[in-house]
Amino acid sequence: MKATTRSNVYLSMVAMILIAALAVPAAAQQVPFKGTFQGNDTINPPTITTAATGVGTHFGQLSLINVLTFLTSGPAGTGHWTAANGDRIDSTFVVSATPGDGVLNVTEFHTITGGTGRFSGAQGNFTVYRTHILATPDGTTHVTFGSFEGIITSPGAAH
Repeated sequence: MKATTRSNVYLSMVAMILIAALAVPAAAQQVPFKGTFQGNDTINPPTITTAATGVGTHFGQLSLINVLTFLTSGPAGTGHWTAANGDRIDSTFVVSATPGDGVLNVTEFHTITGGTGRFSGAQGNFTVYRTHILATPDGTTHVTFGSFEGIITSPGAAH
């Protein structure tokens, strides 16, 4: 009889633990986020708009539009990184640039502010390292290329 009572107590405890574990939503996991891109920077003071395409983790093929505005407090911008199916990551960023031989070496520090589709509710941050070529035939459109790396909440984790 004691063995039966003990088994019932253990089964009740296991059931309560399982119910508690299933009731708590899993914490969103941070995963690597990285890739490469190439495109153009169009200068229209006080903004520089980057339009580019590339490849990235969780995206496959991607397109991006970054708009950098030179404010009195310093340069800051917004980014929109879009997967081939239209799902998007949105970010804000600050930038620093170092002149080189005919180029600017640009570093952007992005904070993910959200997204759409499988990136809805995304969080994380990443750094963009890119080269902005200064020589241009028309004076307003410059070639740019680079890479990015950081972390993002696992795609679809908010669903």
